[in-house]
Amino acid sequence: MKNKLPTSPHAFSELLARVLKVCVLFLIIMSCAYMLLAMLGYHPKDPGWSHLGYHAGVRNWTGIFGAWLTDLLFSFLGVSAWFLPFIIIWPALRFMLRREVTLLDGLPFVMLRASGILLLMASLCGLASIHLSNQSLGFPFTSGGIIGQALSDWMVSWFSLLGSTVLLITAAGIGCTFYMELSWDAIQNRIGGGVLNAYRYLSALFAHNDDSSAQASDSAKQNADKSSALNDHGNNHAQHNESVRASLKERMRARLEPAFSASTGAASDAADASFGSALKSIKGQPATVNQQSAAEPPLVTEAISAHQSVKESGARAEPSWEDVDAADNIVPLRTVSQHPPGPAVSASASGLPKKELKIVPLAEAHQPIQNDDHDANSSNKERRPVRSLRKIPSLDLLDPPELQTDHGYSEEELEDMSRLLESKLKDFGVIAEVVEVNPGPVITRFEIQPAAGVKVSKITNLAKDLARSLAISSVRVVEVIPGKSVVGIEIPNASRQMVRLSEVLNSKPYLEASSRLTLALGNDIAGNPVVANLGKMPHLLVAGTTGSGKSVGVNAMILSLLFKATPEEVRLMMVDPKMLELSIYEGIPHLLTPVITDMKEAAGGLRWCVGEMERRYRLMAKMGVRNLGGFNDKVKAAQQQGKPLLDPLWNAEEHGEPFGTPAPALETLPYIVVIIDEFADMMMIVGKKVEELIARIAQKARAAGIHLILATQRPSVDVITGLIKANVPTRIAFQVSSKIDSRTILDQSGAENLLGNGDMLYLPAGTSVPNRVHGAFVGDDEVHRVVEAWKLIGEPVYIDAVLNESGSDSGGSSGGLFDEEQDPLYDEAVAFVTETRKASISSVQRKMKIGYNRAARMIETMEAAGVVTEAGSNGLREVLAPPPVRG
Repeated sequence: MKNKLPTSPHAFSELLARVLKVCVLFLIIMSCAYMLLAMLGYHPKDPGWSHLGYHAGVRNWTGIFGAWLTDLLFSFLGVSAWFLPFIIIWPALRFMLRREVTLLDGLPFVMLRASGILLLMASLCGLASIHLSNQSLGFPFTSGGIIGQALSDWMVSWFSLLGSTVLLITAAGIGCTFYMELSWDAIQNRIGGGVLNAYRYLSALFAHNDDSSAQASDSAKQNADKSSALNDHGNNHAQHNESVRASLKERMRARLEPAFSASTGAASDAADASFGSALKSIKGQPATVNQQSAAEPPLVTEAISAHQSVKESGARAEPSWEDVDAADNIVPLRTVSQHPPGPAVSASASGLPKKELKIVPLAEAHQPIQNDDHDANSSNKERRPVRSLRKIPSLDLLDPPELQTDHGYSEEELEDMSRLLESKLKDFGVIAEVVEVNPGPVITRFEIQPAAGVKVSKITNLAKDLARSLAISSVRVVEVIPGKSVVGIEIPNASRQMVRLSEVLNSKPYLEASSRLTLALGNDIAGNPVVANLGKMPHLLVAGTTGSGKSVGVNAMILSLLFKATPEEVRLMMVDPKMLELSIYEGIPHLLTPVITDMKEAAGGLRWCVGEMERRYRLMAKMGVRNLGGFNDKVKAAQQQGKPLLDPLWNAEEHGEPFGTPAPALETLPYIVVIIDEFADMMMIVGKKVEELIARIAQKARAAGIHLILATQRPSVDVITGLIKANVPTRIAFQVSSKIDSRTILDQSGAENLLGNGDMLYLPAGTSVPNRVHGAFVGDDEVHRVVEAWKLIGEPVYIDAVLNESGSDSGGSSGGLFDEEQDPLYDEAVAFVTETRKASISSVQRKMKIGYNRAARMIETMEAAGVVTEAGSNGLREVLAPPPVRG
């Protein structure tokens, strides 16, 4: 039988309306289910609107969208967000069940319910913000969200705590009435009917139990007089039930009479007492209801523990993330003190609600420093094949990290210091509030929220005063914390944890780094390892006072290079004016030349680097590549194909070979790292020309694979000049003595408040916000073990051109950059000095009619050539050369 199509013109529209209604109902139900699943799968460390995620993967069951949705709901609504799916689905179901009501007719109902929902949700948020603690819930802001926090703060300031509670409960009742279209009379009738039905049921149940026991005791008599008992059983049973009920009422009245008022009537007393006894008998609790409520603590307390907060209130039984956090070794937010000191007491006495002190470990609050290690010339992260030396010493040569048992300040001390910090800032005229405390392995950071109109510079200038007030060695003010609107105050812990180099070198960022120029710096304030790529810097300036840990930091960088690269990949040139720090590396196969201790030879070594840089640039230009990595890849590809590339710059005559000698095959070029431990001494001895040489290398040598690490203990403007700072953007500042020295290194203050012993500020290239790093410690015995291991692996292959060039130039020009004997007036000046026997700069300047600098260079060249002696204590020089022979 065929189905007939409907003939009514409105049949299709009715079918479409019915299908759409069902689809909309299904869509609403599934949306609410998705929202509920997203909230059940909420994890505080997932990315969201309020914060960035600390893990690459999203742990929420519903994916990244669910994580963002849940974070938005919990941020604005707090714990009230759990009611939102049920609040949405309830009016939808009621509207769909009203089949005779169209959308246009139901618009007033929708508006009424929408008003009720807004009023109900706002009231719930306000109540949750006042009466619920966020310490065990772990929401992004407060238990009532941003809406509840704003509403509760405003209402408490106008209506006090109790008045705000009453008004919010009233508003919640009104909103619930609008939302559910309730009739309170019907609700009261239903509650009363339920109470009476429960009373009748329990009374009958007790009477039935007593009747059963009486029948069991008289079973023998009932068996003897069975016929007579059957006749009178109905009457006896009715009388027995009445007597049992009367005695039960009297017992319940006697037990519950003290709990009720004497003004109530006898009938209501008996009914209420019997109902209370029935509830008590079900629960098995001997105490009365009023006694239980009197024994409970108040809803709002100044500071409570996390477990007490969950156990004392049944309304707080929300999903807790303590199990998940415990699995990840995360300490939940908590309120730490039950007896806050003076400032907190005064705040609570004034009637204002006390803010919770959040304690979040720096491992959660601090975002680790990202290591931008993407080697452009290597597509894989595997170690490159080594030709001659196929072994790198093991990290077992280093001392293992020490087990740390002390964890800094206790919770009570953090609370006391927070209140004391607020009090001292107020004494200096700065109104601020400590909103969060981040304890770390070495320092603890207090995040304060200044009042409106307070400048950060005013807090920065109070660093010394705050250190004195808190009785600690130093205080560093962090003016900008990325992602937050607060100001950080970093104070040292009572016991400082030592960072071993082995701890950093065994970390994942260092082991997985593909660059052979990876430097291990130490750990950040949260305890995360910090490694940097020297190839991306591309040059590094290290400065700090004596004893601040500068030399130890340089040794840690050198060892990190030795554990990462072979001599075929990285070569080193070390300049050590003190002849103590870097001379320990003498004999390792990475060295281009023996450790340079003579500053004139150091100038020649830098000049060789300039020549090598120019040669590499010409070679890369001929090969059509842009950097050293591309050159090495092209040479390796040609070697693998069996067609090695020939040197395009080969000149047989320059190398002493006969004309027509074929050019040799090209080999891969290693990176060159020039390490100068104290370049201030080199600038003092050689002169300002070394500044131009360093600047020239820093400007151009990056693509050629030549990098500089400059270290000095005299951070003054005549050493760290503007030319050097402009070409060396990456800087590390250890502890210095004044703000002027800190500004000389970093262009900002802060290094004067460091702790010393390796505590540093690391300023990467392209940023203006320095990162605090606790430098890794490496002992002399560890350095000796690593050096001896490398000596056993291979012998150094020195380049004679470095020393030959430096020696020849040092004898003729005092280690300068240019040969001053090429000056066209030099011979005339020598003749004048030897004839007049006056070796003064001013006399040469007047005679030759030249500038002071040119005349001074001529006199210095004469001194290097042995024409005149050095300047004495009175500034005079003696002419040694005889006068010229006049023919």
